[in-house]
Amino acid sequence: ELYSLLFDWLVARVNSSMDRSAQSQHTVGVLDIFGFEAFDVNSFEQLCINYANEKLHQQFVNYYFKVELGEYAAEGVDVGFISFQDNAACLH
Repeated sequence: ELYSLLFDWLVARVNSSMDRSAQSQHTVGVLDIFGFEAFDVNSFEQLCINYANEKLHQQFVNYYFKVELGEYAAEGVDVGFISFQDNAACLH
């Protein structure tokens, strides 16, 4: 209940502080990449959300693990082995 009230208050504050005229260039976008819900029946919308989450996760894995570790290796920096889950196969 507390978090719900806090969220509602925050949304109301953001909305009241923004210029909502047709000419406004201000927008607020929120993407929850950690929101994996478990439903008895998933909708097409949930499939799209999960796919987008996996694509974002793959971007993170690619940059922070594959690219960065490659750069460390090229520079001769030994960071040891870092184990990570690569879900690229589920996107193909």
